Amino acid sequence: MQYAHTMVGCVVTAAFVVTAVGAFYRLSGKHLKHADKFLHVGVAAGLIASILTAMPTGDLQAKMVAEYQPVTFAAMEGLFETETGAGLVMIGQPNMETLTLDNPIVVPNMLSVLTHSRWQAEITGLSSYDRDLWPDNVELLYYAYHLMVGLGTIFIALMGLSAFMWWRGRLDRSRGLLWALMLALPLPYIANIAGWLTAELGRQPWLLYGLMRTQDGYSDNVSAGNVIFTLLGFMGLYALLSMLFFFVLIRLVSKGPEVSLETHCCLRTFGSSSSPACSASTWCWTASISELGSCIFGSRRAPTSARLSFEASAPFGTETKSG
Repeated sequence: MQYAHTMVGCVVTAAFVVTAVGAFYRLSGKHLKHADKFLHVGVAAGLIASILTAMPTGDLQAKMVAEYQPVTFAAMEGLFETETGAGLVMIGQPNMETLTLDNPIVVPNMLSVLTHSRWQAEITGLSSYDRDLWPDNVELLYYAYHLMVGLGTIFIALMGLSAFMWWRGRLDRSRGLLWALMLALPLPYIANIAGWLTAELGRQPWLLYGLMRTQDGYSDNVSAGNVIFTLLGFMGLYALLSMLFFFVLIRLVSKGPEVSLETHCCLRTFGSSSSPACSASTWCWTASISELGSCIFGSRRAPTSARLSFEASAPFGTETKSG
């Protein structure tokens, strides 16, 4: 189930990227046809994937953690004491000195319902387990998990509102919503990283859960210096790849969609002699069959209606040859 949850999270990320690009084009008034396609495809895929991330993949994964890694589950939820009818913590700060949550906002009984489908189900708290079985960093685990869940909730709300506005035919004119979709671009990346932190912090102190601890899994043949050198090397490599990705992405988005070579050749030879690059697939959606044959076979000039139809639909200010 963790694999399915991760893959659906990747779809959410892709959907938000596509939607953000469409929102950017809409706000800037460029490539409007492509912008609408990006928005529609991105919102549709994003809404479905966001819901699937929560239900059923996220829900089933959390139930598996509660069953097989109860210590991790208690740390993720910030539950220090065993409770019957445990509440779901929305906001709060773990205090490791007093083993309590500071300033909590709790939905009563909801954690028991979500975990065991019973209002009064008992959930064991961290204090019931030996301290050496606790994750190494309970606070970071708690915050990473709640950040992931909080962002997932925002994704569902944002995509749901966008789908509603699309259904009402007002998505392309809702500038506030378009700004929100564009600025939400980095949030799925943050959510994925938070999910990865939750998984890796949650499995501590175990390398193989219940069988081998992390401290017993190191190699005597690898020095601390080698580990640090390798870590810095990977950090540098990924930093370089991230900068290159960001640079290429900004460049591609700024440049915008391009007309293919086939379409370009057709536009340049439109209304004149036939061109090997000119095929029906490039503009059959704008001209009738008879008009299309005029361009492809070059027997005569294409009718004015066909030229105007294609010129009106040619993307991004591409100039057509009127003869």
